[in-house]
Amino acid sequence: MIGQTYPEYTAAAERQEAHLINDVPRWPNGAISQREAYAELWADFVYMAPPFLAYYAVATADVDLLKQAAQQCLLYRNVLSTDLGPWHHIIGPSSQDLGLWSTGNGWAAAGMARVLATMMKSPFAEATKNEQNALIADIKAIIDGAIKLDTDSSGLLRNYLNDTTWFGEISGTAMLTAALYRMAVLAPWTFGTKYTDWANKKVQVVDNCINNTTGIVAPAINPLWWGDRTPFTTGSPEGQSFVVLMHAAHRDWSWKGGRK
Repeated sequence: MIGQTYPEYTAAAERQEAHLINDVPRWPNGAISQREAYAELWADFVYMAPPFLAYYAVATADVDLLKQAAQQCLLYRNVLSTDLGPWHHIIGPSSQDLGLWSTGNGWAAAGMARVLATMMKSPFAEATKNEQNALIADIKAIIDGAIKLDTDSSGLLRNYLNDTTWFGEISGTAMLTAALYRMAVLAPWTFGTKYTDWANKKVQVVDNCINNTTGIVAPAINPLWWGDRTPFTTGSPEGQSFVVLMHAAHRDWSWKGGRK
C-alpha cells in the first residue's frame, strides 16, 4: 500500500519478488528455500514469503503469481507434512528438525490463512478456487492435529506437539489459536463451533499466563533457540506479538457474529 505513495517502496518490492522467484535456491520439487546458501525448508517460511508474493500478485494483477504463492505453501506441505497432521519443523542438510514444533505449525497455518484471505478478497477469487480449497484443507489438517495432541495439563500446547517431555508454552498456542479464528471467519463452513470452542478455551488459558503488572506472557519457548528446555519468562518478542494476533483475530471473529 505504501508503494502507491512512495515509489521507492514499490521498487523494493519488485526487487524482493524477483529475488525470491529467480535467485533463491529451490528444493527439488520447486519449493523456494528458507535459506539463501542452500536449499532447506522451514515451516516458518510459509508466513514470511507466500503472503508477500500473494500481496504483490494482487497489486500487479498477476493471477499466475497469486497461484504460485499458494503453490509454494502446497510444495512445503508436500515435504513437511506428517500423518499426524502438523508439519515437521525443518527438512534440509544443515538445521533439520523433524519435530512437530508448535510455533512452526502456527507460522505455517497463519501464513496459509493470509494467502487464502488475499485470494478470497481479490479480483481473482473465482480463478483461484482450487488453490483456496487446497489451503483450507491443509490448514485444517494442522489444526486438527494440534487439537488431538492438546493433552498437556497446563492447557497450553507443548513446544513440540507430540512430545510429552516438553512443557506447554504460549507462543505456539497463541499463534495456532489466532490462525483458527481467522479461518473461522474465512471458512466458517469448515471451522465451526467445535473449533471456536477450543480456541475460546485457549484464549482463557493464555490470558491466565499474562502478568498483570509487567504484561509479560509466560512460559514461552526461547525465541532464539527452539530446543531450549528452560521456559522463557522474560518476554518473548514473538510470543508477546502472537498473543496480540490472537486477540485481534478473536475480535474480528466476534464482530462477524462469533460468540464472545
